[in-house]
Amino acid sequence: MRPHKPLTLAYNPLFRVIATWLWWFVGAALTVLTILAIQGVPLASASEVLAGKRVYLAVYIEIVSVGLLPVLFTLICRDELIQYGLARRGLAKSLLLSSLFVVGMFGFGYLMTGRLMADNRPTLQLGFPWNLWYALLGIIAWGPLEVYFFVWLMVNTDNIFKGGMKANSWGLIITVLSFVLIHILTTDVRNAIYTGAIFLVLGLIYKYTRNAVGPMIAWTLINGQVWYIARLLF
Repeated sequence: MRPHKPLTLAYNPLFRVIATWLWWFVGAALTVLTILAIQGVPLASASEVLAGKRVYLAVYIEIVSVGLLPVLFTLICRDELIQYGLARRGLAKSLLLSSLFVVGMFGFGYLMTGRLMADNRPTLQLGFPWNLWYALLGIIAWGPLEVYFFVWLMVNTDNIFKGGMKANSWGLIITVLSFVLIHILTTDVRNAIYTGAIFLVLGLIYKYTRNAVGPMIAWTLINGQVWYIARLLF
């Protein structure tokens, strides 16, 4: 689609990628400050709120910092969703390969820990209808939306380098390494490498099938954060 002159910059893949990564930091910070202001909690107590009994509020950070710009760019510029793997093309292969990956991940986890999903964090408790709201919001945010963020960045980074759908494209490499760096900053090195390896596989599945539906479902099923927030339903 031919860009409108006032929005020409929004169609530039380099601008898109840089703006989205910068917004990940800025958007997260602004959302944290907003949540603390609404809750009436000082900045020094942020970890007690967002990593404690009200950890479900962190879903807003995920939605704003991860999902906001890619979704806005997609809507404003009217990007074709097929380029981000949201189509019927390659769906069967995408689901099959992603299913095999999920089975392999759960099998590996069971062999290593004796459990399909290990999580020692305290059980979340929230009354209806807020438990339903935050559970569904969290499943979407830490599942499909996070994969869309990853695929969107990978595709736009590929557009910078004209990488296309090559498996060993700069888009895949740079986006995976960026994911690893982000998770080092927010979690730890072990989790960062683990998450990076998973998204490398999911990225390759997308590259091979040109469909992101399978990876979205796969990440939703194997992401411990999704299972943790889903506890609100039970």
